[in-house]
Amino acid sequence: MKKYYIGVDLGGTNVRSSVVTEDGKILGGGKVPSKAMEGLDATVEQLLLSVKLALESAGKDISEVAGVGMSVPGTHKSKEGIVVWSPNFKDWNGVNLAGPIREALGVPVCMGNDANVAAFGEYAYGAGKGTNIMVMLTLGTGVGSGVIIDGKIFTGVNEVGPELGHTIIQTDGPRCSCGRYGCVEALARRDAIIDRAARKAHRGRDTVLVDMCNNDLRDLTPAMISEAASKGDEIAVETVKETGYYVGMAVSNAINIFNPDKVVIGGGIAAAGDLLFDSIKTTARVNALYAAYSVCEIVPAELGDDAGTLGGAALARAEA
Repeated sequence: MKKYYIGVDLGGTNVRSSVVTEDGKILGGGKVPSKAMEGLDATVEQLLLSVKLALESAGKDISEVAGVGMSVPGTHKSKEGIVVWSPNFKDWNGVNLAGPIREALGVPVCMGNDANVAAFGEYAYGAGKGTNIMVMLTLGTGVGSGVIIDGKIFTGVNEVGPELGHTIIQTDGPRCSCGRYGCVEALARRDAIIDRAARKAHRGRDTVLVDMCNNDLRDLTPAMISEAASKGDEIAVETVKETGYYVGMAVSNAINIFNPDKVVIGGGIAAAGDLLFDSIKTTARVNALYAAYSVCEIVPAELGDDAGTLGGAALARAEA
């Protein structure tokens, strides 16, 4: 009986693959550049190389693999294995991605949007285990989201949903990459967090952040802000609390819409810990319906960088 699954996390910079057991243990992995700007054939070749390296690392053969699940940015027709559009890859408009992988490996291949698949990983093997309805927000370059309902990924009518990062929480807020104003993403993405901290520091207020980035605030990162906040730096603490407020508004909307038993928060800034989560929870408690808030836990993600490959493996297991 074939008892292993391969999860693939395809990104604009790298592609990672992991050989995963039924219960979510990673046996081995492979990581190579994705060659996103060199066309579909080049990326497929790199993806297959990452799978080969993962199998070698795990000491397993493709004949022992029941299926491959892929985490891929963009919008899809996932049942057909088609990437409708992806912002990270050159000329990926209506490309057949799953077909060439299936043909090369000789095993079933499935795929999904990267944020949805990461959420499914947390549902299957991480912070969302045992939930009936789980919502996940990932704070990074953008704000990704995924919703799992009764063990299935919610994608909407044409696999565009859920885009909780593009719900508007401040009508006069900053312009978002989507062209609208005041989206969660415009207020809580990586660059927005850094910009708020840098603006405060530029006003001449005392802060360790200037030293942490060697006097060049352009090199500031959310991790630095989190670290400074943990040491009580006033600007960093303010920035983290403000971010918690914006995320908390998104969480309160998600609670009111989906009535989940758990909301999972991932991404680098989540490392700020209680300071961030206390702000998120306070904001959500004030703005969500009490009956829905009272049954919902708000927790940090557990899988980190492995969410994509574990989610892909969980997807392959679910579709096997």
